[in-house]
Formats: sequence, C-alpha cells, structure tokens
Amino acid sequence: MLIIRPDSLPRLWWLFPWSMARQLHKNAVAIREMADNQSTTITNQAKILGRYMDENRELKAEVTRLAHSREHWIAKHDRAYAVAMHNERVILEMENRSR
Repeated sequence: MLIIRPDSLPRLWWLFPWSMARQLHKNAVAIREMADNQSTTITNQAKILGRYMDENRELKAEVTRLAHSREHWIAKHDRAYAVAMHNERVILEMENRSR
C-alpha cells in the first residue's frame, strides 16, 4: 500500500492524477475492510464475554444453592476420596516402576 500523507501529495502527482485517485481508492477500501474486520472481532469478543459473565452468574447461583446442602458435602467427599485413591494408584505405579 502506497502511503499518501493527508497534508501533501507526492511530487509531480498532477502528471498521473488517475493513478493517484486509484491508489487513494485502494487505500480507502483497505482501511474500510480492516475497520469492518475489527468491528466484527470486537462484536464477537463482546458476545463471548457476555456468555462468560452469564455462565459465571449461573455458577455462583448454583454454588450458593448447594453450599449448605447435604448432597453438596457428600459429592465433595466423593471427589476428594476419588482424588486420594487416584494419587495412591499413581504412587504405587511409580514405586513398581522403580523396582
């Protein structure tokens, strides 16, 4: 892309005015396309952020709902037990490999 400063034109531009006009048009089209792409990107990022905020709000509501429930503590215990058993298996496998 040829850079044409807004306050001055290249020397002897009047010898080829249509080529200058064509270059200015190409630059304007390129800038418009870039702005459209950036606008689309910003719109998509705003949508993604909105979805994350909605999901976060829903998860906070669920955590609040489950915080004092019996099922919550049972599920928490089951997860902790599963993690502990997994860790035990990994340690045993490592010990068996070293023998």
